[in-house]
Amino acid sequence: MGKPMIMGRKTFESIGKPLPGRETIVLTRDAGFAAEGVHVAHSWDEAVAKGAELAARMGADSVAVVGGAEIYALALPHVQSIFLTEVRVAPEGDAVFPDFDRSQFRETRREDHPKGPDDEHPFTFIDLERRP
Repeated sequence: MGKPMIMGRKTFESIGKPLPGRETIVLTRDAGFAAEGVHVAHSWDEAVAKGAELAARMGADSVAVVGGAEIYALALPHVQSIFLTEVRVAPEGDAVFPDFDRSQFRETRREDHPKGPDDEHPFTFIDLERRP
């Protein structure tokens, strides 16, 4: 909340609308893509520049990258923080968070959650910060 976020077109289309309380930047190769209430970028650098501009305007200290897999892969070499949720399940599908070198990051928080009435599977929140 309260900060711009970068997402891919497929992720945006799966949500179907801009999320309240933040600015949405959709990164797509589709030159004809347009959607009401979002900013469109056609390169990683363009998305980052728009994110920085929006963050300054909003008084935010960062820009969130919220997926999908291709966008995460573009972002990983540049991010300072990763807020990772590991869900203990192996669903079928072909979109996954890309592999990355965890030795480049230090874990600053880990919070385990069991399966509960509102959760289908147990999960863990893990915060990582890039090592200097």
